[in-house]
Amino acid sequence: MLNELYVENFAIIGQMRLPLGQGLNALTGETGAGKSLVIDAVALLIGGRGSDSFIRSGFERCVIEGVFTRPFPPELEQALEKMGLTTDDEDGTLILSREIMRGGRSYGRVNGRSLSLGQLRLLGRLLLNIHGQMEHMLLLEEEQQLRLLDSYGGSELLQIKEDVEKAYTRMKENQKIKDNYEQHKAERQERMAVLAAEVNELEKAALKPHEEDELRHESQRLGHAEKLLIFSAEALRELSGASGAAEALSAAAAVLRQIARLDNEALALAERLESLYYETEDASRELADYAAAIGTDAHRLDELESRLALLSRLKKKYGGETVYLLEYLHEARCEWNALDELDFSGAKILQNLQDAQAVYTKAAKQLSAARAAAAIKLSAAINEELQLLCMSQANFRIDLTATAPSALGQEKALFMIRTNEGEEFCPVARVASGGELSRIVLAMKVILAQLDSVPTLVFDEVDSGLGGLALNAVTQRLAYISQSTQAIVVTHAPAMAAAADRQLHVSKYVIEGRTEIKVHNIGGAERVEELARMIAGENISETTRSQARELLAQFNQ
Repeated sequence: MLNELYVENFAIIGQMRLPLGQGLNALTGETGAGKSLVIDAVALLIGGRGSDSFIRSGFERCVIEGVFTRPFPPELEQALEKMGLTTDDEDGTLILSREIMRGGRSYGRVNGRSLSLGQLRLLGRLLLNIHGQMEHMLLLEEEQQLRLLDSYGGSELLQIKEDVEKAYTRMKENQKIKDNYEQHKAERQERMAVLAAEVNELEKAALKPHEEDELRHESQRLGHAEKLLIFSAEALRELSGASGAAEALSAAAAVLRQIARLDNEALALAERLESLYYETEDASRELADYAAAIGTDAHRLDELESRLALLSRLKKKYGGETVYLLEYLHEARCEWNALDELDFSGAKILQNLQDAQAVYTKAAKQLSAARAAAAIKLSAAINEELQLLCMSQANFRIDLTATAPSALGQEKALFMIRTNEGEEFCPVARVASGGELSRIVLAMKVILAQLDSVPTLVFDEVDSGLGGLALNAVTQRLAYISQSTQAIVVTHAPAMAAAADRQLHVSKYVIEGRTEIKVHNIGGAERVEELARMIAGENISETTRSQARELLAQFNQ
């Protein structure tokens, strides 16, 4: 629970220390005394939006601290553990603080450790809930009404809801895949046609890695065939003719052999000349073969030129050498196969979408059934509470109407009420007066407080628009809530203040030319005097004091 609230330089509050306790805590005081500022400070402490306007004039910062004591909800302990934070083990306290600096800077801390605004809000929501006019407005929002219904449905319904969210995400992902597949189908088919033409063209060309060099060489030989034949014949004559090199080498080698018989030193030279002779003979034969291979076929030359022209055109078209053209052919085949496979997988894509839709539909139907059951139970529970809150003719129900499939399911919840017998059911937002709406919200809080583990509830002017039996009934229900949960209420109603376990008086003073707000716990004669003021205003008499004592006796039997 919130054991103590400390406020410094917040609006017109200089310094204020607010002691709180278990049960029902009532904040009372004159209109404009600053009771709502206390609620504003609490809202800022748990992560509300801050600004320079909150800082007291003449100061550079405002500070708000809240001291919370055990027991804490398990969710809070888990959140602290994830953040690497702990409570003070010596006395089991958790100190949340918020500091707003001029210029927009804001700092949050827990037990002196800095934390982000998001972390502060998370911890704040687990420690304390504020219920005021803003929540009344939220109750009119359909999405909020659906959330409240789901919360009442409990863990089983919330698990089904999570399944629906996951199924919806999967369904939308598969829908996106199918839409993308359909959207680009024409583009794929056009691309496949281009690739097929290119593959056909390149395959028909029957390319070889270094073919162009070989073709150019052969073409060059054919182009100079006549000259090559003349030069080859002349070379053959020089090598192997009657007076050619071969004959000369043979004759010279024979002479050296004769010399070697007389002088051994000439033997090596004779052998070298013989070797040159045999090499010359081999060269003559190869030259003869070369000459015989020289073609003069003009048709072959045309074929070569035509082939070279084809290769040149393909290189220009695809931008690369023959080796690159072969690589491009391989890539084009692979791309065509991939697109063909994707095109063929259309049936699979459709099947995946249908499977995802089936899973979503099944989960959504389960959620609809769970919500319908929860709506009946919650409506009955709220109607029972409304009877206790002096709305005997009221009849509350929750209508579930079909909507387009979404992550929230396939229906919306609409809170409907008939305040008087014989009238038509209408949305709560259209027919409920301020007092009726306050009681409907309170009825829900009484029910949901049994499910909610938040240890502190703050009610801002829950008695607005109420009087007589209705006010007495609301007071009784607040007292009931405070038996299991700490409740803090801002009230102008003497009966509600008298029912509180603790009454804190908020007052405004002018000290040394500056307005100050003070708050203190009142009891005994001082509490009787405050209740008498709340009953009769400035016209306090023994009669009103007696009425105040009677109220205290009534609620503190």
